[in-house]
Amino acid sequence: MARRKLDEMSYYEVLGVAPESSIDAIKHAFHSFARKYHPDRHHDEPELHSKSVRIYRRGTEAYRVLLNPEARRLYDQGLAEGRVRFDPSLVRQSLRPGAPSQRPQAHSARTRPLLLKAEQALKKGDYAQAELHLRIAVGHEPDNAELAEKLEEVRRAARGG
Repeated sequence: MARRKLDEMSYYEVLGVAPESSIDAIKHAFHSFARKYHPDRHHDEPELHSKSVRIYRRGTEAYRVLLNPEARRLYDQGLAEGRVRFDPSLVRQSLRPGAPSQRPQAHSARTRPLLLKAEQALKKGDYAQAELHLRIAVGHEPDNAELAEKLEEVRRAARGG
């Protein structure tokens, strides 16, 4: 990683990709980034470990934003205005009122299958199973506002409202 301060780097710079990079290129870059900066590689060196945690968190933040087309579009707009960090609330604000809800973004390997099972249950109209899977998913990712929002949406639908 460049010697520039992490707080001054765009997500593209953190991952080492061009702004016009494809999703596949971003995924490849993130995997290379993860091999280099994952905190587990530096668990026996406390100072290096704390630095790698900070860098890795910024890289995963970049990865999540750049893989989501709407978030990436909004991030690019903010970047043009000089903002190198993304505000996740912008994605929700950009959705039209009454538009169908978006699929929540699952950030961990544990959560993705639960989200898929919840979606399958919803297709069958089984709100109880969908709620169960989403509750477990939220337990794995308690800071994931999209998952929590989807859980509340399912609960409202189950109540008929």
